[in-house]
Amino acid sequence: MVWLSDMLTGRKQAQFLDIMGQHAALLVQAAGALERYFQSPSSQTEEAIAAIRIRSEQIVSQTVAALTDTFVTPFDRQDIYNLAQGIDEMIYYLASAATEAQLFKADATPQMQKMAEMLTAAANDIKTAVNDIATSPDSAVKCAKKARDVENKIEDLYRHTLAELFDTSDVHRILKQREIYRHLSNSADRAVAIGQLIGKIVVKVA
Repeated sequence: MVWLSDMLTGRKQAQFLDIMGQHAALLVQAAGALERYFQSPSSQTEEAIAAIRIRSEQIVSQTVAALTDTFVTPFDRQDIYNLAQGIDEMIYYLASAATEAQLFKADATPQMQKMAEMLTAAANDIKTAVNDIATSPDSAVKCAKKARDVENKIEDLYRHTLAELFDTSDVHRILKQREIYRHLSNSADRAVAIGQLIGKIVVKVA
């Protein structure tokens, strides 16, 4: 009955912490790659982000498979799935920003660079929070809050940037850049959702 022992002991449960850690690390890679893309646009960097996006989808599938195969999980099953989904969605928006900037041949603006920099910081906070959930809940909550706080700064910059953009008469530039800014704003929204979920997980296991 080794399989039963695995289900009811930490051996199976530990895999979730590993998968979550891998996914959070992938988020940092995606945000960092986008930041580099806006600093020095290249098709190679955009392709690298697209590959990260595919890997993220694989991790979501891996998470679902692990949930299906495990009787006892270290945290609420729905929370584990929602965390994987939230990280995947943030990576999706980061990848979309790079892909559309490449397709639209849109020049990176200082505002895009600043937003990407803040999203990288948020991604690093999320990574630390995820890694600390089981061992240092106070740190996890603190880092999750930092990730959430980034959203306010990005949204403020987003609104002011769009206001300035709409004051111009170049319709093509407006349409191209607005889409990219929207993806960056959506990435920040996902950082908030992830931060809130991490706080929820910590409260449940406390």
